[in-house]
Amino acid sequence: MDHQGTASPTLHQTVKLVALLNLGYFGVEFLVARSIGSVSLFADSIDFLEDATVNGLILIALGWSARRRSIVGMLLAVILFAPGVATAWTAWEKFNLPLPPAALAADADRVGSARGQPVLRFPACSIPRS
Repeated sequence: MDHQGTASPTLHQTVKLVALLNLGYFGVEFLVARSIGSVSLFADSIDFLEDATVNGLILIALGWSARRRSIVGMLLAVILFAPGVATAWTAWEKFNLPLPPAALAADADRVGSARGQPVLRFPACSIPRS
């Protein structure tokens, strides 16, 4: 099935790019969070994974019928619930073993995140309005 359907090629490429960038930065933040034991970075990495998954589902559903897109909407609701559960679990683990994260690695990740966020947001702003 042609997943582009009636969606413009620019929209299709932009959603694909944003999904891949979010997935890449999920990997970076997840590895840093696990290595330094940071709950906040873990939560942020899960947010990147959530964004990548949502964009992936949108990419797949572009051009589908309204009925089929409604099923994707239900999947999105479940996906939006999952990061909260993962973060609560990690926070509970941290509560039971309260060690501070390594500051230098956390700072390096913050710098990378600050530089990465505009890149992730720009493609969506460049889609021409119809």
